[in-house]
Amino acid sequence: MATATLVNQEIEEGKRLIDALNAAGLSVDSALWLYSSERETWQLMLTSPLCDQKGILHTYKEIMTVFPQVEPELKMDWTGLVAVSPNHELIKALRQLQQEGNFNLSGRRMTNNLLSNRMWVDDAYIYQIA
Repeated sequence: MATATLVNQEIEEGKRLIDALNAAGLSVDSALWLYSSERETWQLMLTSPLCDQKGILHTYKEIMTVFPQVEPELKMDWTGLVAVSPNHELIKALRQLQQEGNFNLSGRRMTNNLLSNRMWVDDAYIYQIA
């Protein structure tokens, strides 16, 4: 992504990719756009049990098999994708926030938040946290 602003097009494209990955059998448990002010970039973070079962590289390979098949063609930069374990610290903290607050973070924007594990979230758009 070239800008520090996440726009509806990126949100929609991320959703289309997540749907395509799930339809292809690559289970995406949690997904969110995450902004890093340090790098001034947005990344689409995806979690899948496949990361723990077969490793991150295998998971990327599976994602990249599906990525070019999405119609209409995705305009998002595939280098902005990050595949992580469902046990990633950020995902665990967001899961805990959902449980403690007894609410669902799906479809929400988070800006300037300090999570329970002292992890800072500059900005994020959350599709789902499982």
